[in-house]
Amino acid sequence: MSLATILHGTPIWVWVLLVVLLSRGIKALKSGTTPLAKLAVVPIIFAVWGIVHLAADPSTGWPTPLAWVAGALAGIVGGVVLARRTRFIVDPVANTVMLPGSMVPLVLIVVTFATKFWLGVELATATASTPVLTYLVIEAAVSGIVAGIFGGRFFTYWGALARLRGSLPA
Repeated sequence: MSLATILHGTPIWVWVLLVVLLSRGIKALKSGTTPLAKLAVVPIIFAVWGIVHLAADPSTGWPTPLAWVAGALAGIVGGVVLARRTRFIVDPVANTVMLPGSMVPLVLIVVTFATKFWLGVELATATASTPVLTYLVIEAAVSGIVAGIFGGRFFTYWGALARLRGSLPA
């Protein structure tokens, strides 16, 4: 299958999603203050994207959801570690987070999109001898890890805001 065929056969929503995700990743290169709610967009996109894929093919059984959950839990830990290493400032009055510029979100977005795109092509062109379940488990794990990383970062910022408001113990 040629690259032109692959690109032409890709649904429009995939390219729209890529533009949205790249815009968020490019914005993250610069330091800035962002409302907490806006920081939830990318983790929600990746979580929904992963869960939709799991729900789309329930015939795979337990390995794919298990891989997604395990990946998400590992990703959350990684996201918390990444966020705690960042010098961020939270403003509980404005409900905002000031973040330094970072390449991490953009790199994660590009690597994840490329991986999921490649896996999507593999699955779309699978033959009878292709280990489809292996691809689905890899896709679920990658999806869970990335959703978890972005989620872990978000939960860290949310927790810092909640502690300053007195909603969570220090």
